[in-house]
Amino acid sequence: MYWQRRYIKEDQAFIGTSGLETIDLPNKGLLSCIELNLAVLGGAAANKPNVWIHDALEKLELIVNGSQVVKSLTGSQVLALSMYDKTFAEAQPPRQYENTTCYEKFLINLGRFYHDEDFMLDLSKVNDPELRLTFNWGMTGHNGWDGGQAFGDTIAPKYSCIPHLLRESEIIPKGFIKTSEIYRFTSGALKKENMTIPRGPLYNGLYLESRYKWEGLGRNLDYVEVNINNSELIPFRLANQEFITQLIRRYGLFERSEILKVTDKNDYPAPLEEGSVYESNYNAQDVIGCHGPMWGGYCNIQCRKISDYTAQAVAHQRWLHFKGILPFNLAKIPYMDEMDERTWIDSSALGDFWVRYEETAGGGNGATIKLLADEVVRQ
Repeated sequence: MYWQRRYIKEDQAFIGTSGLETIDLPNKGLLSCIELNLAVLGGAAANKPNVWIHDALEKLELIVNGSQVVKSLTGSQVLALSMYDKTFAEAQPPRQYENTTCYEKFLINLGRFYHDEDFMLDLSKVNDPELRLTFNWGMTGHNGWDGGQAFGDTIAPKYSCIPHLLRESEIIPKGFIKTSEIYRFTSGALKKENMTIPRGPLYNGLYLESRYKWEGLGRNLDYVEVNINNSELIPFRLANQEFITQLIRRYGLFERSEILKVTDKNDYPAPLEEGSVYESNYNAQDVIGCHGPMWGGYCNIQCRKISDYTAQAVAHQRWLHFKGILPFNLAKIPYMDEMDERTWIDSSALGDFWVRYEETAGGGNGATIKLLADEVVRQ
């Protein structure tokens, strides 16, 4: 047997500034993951880095049999999940500044980890597999962040797609991991919501997301609870800080670097919701490296000039290194162990199954709270 990693699309131009791009996938082989690399020109303004490729990539969907959903995620969700399953990778930090090509890499994983030979999608057992990309390169704001700019259009945005296929193998996969949103509601102070989970599937992972400026999980969430059979069994109920502590123990701290050009103290979305941000001097800029806390999913630390230590008031390039928790405002509930099938939940045997989400008195009302699930699908 051997792994095949070969372009099915290389430097393919998107048609238009927004819409749907469909990529036909091979119809044979065991599909482990799909690698997607994007290159888009930054806009002309020097101090508006609010929109990143992962935000303008509004939906990635892996569809088979015409309408059956295998994966349905936003660009930021794909990046967050790849940080939890340790498949996140960048050859160089993603960058965002004027008239410069920006790059980001995405990996849509059908298993629990990179090249998981137990969980793959057998393409011979489905029809018409395709990857659908919903994009909007004209986006100027998102999720409460405004004042951004559209991507440039003098060079067409492009993508490359590389399916990772196991060929000539006698392995029979146990199935594949389907991931999609299963519940959502609008946040509000002191709101309590039972986020009902559809019964029937076998689940091995649940995720909470609150991707909105100032209204991430760190602010909105008070308690999270896993509730089975209408409170007959409550195996998991923790307040915010204890919940975060369990996340760190289970998955550790996350790191990501970015290069961008921005005016001092501009608000811009950060890749991690809480933690620390460190800045290095970049490209001989007259700005001293700064560091500070990061909270609420955005960053606005002040910078000083090297020359006289006054505030740097003009747009300048910044190389930022983030270290913290909640990548792209998404938390994997540390209850089921994706590597231990004994901890997975067969919802077909349950009466009721939900995640109870309780918000603080200071919770905002702008965020959409989402519940995502990993479902084990047998083929």
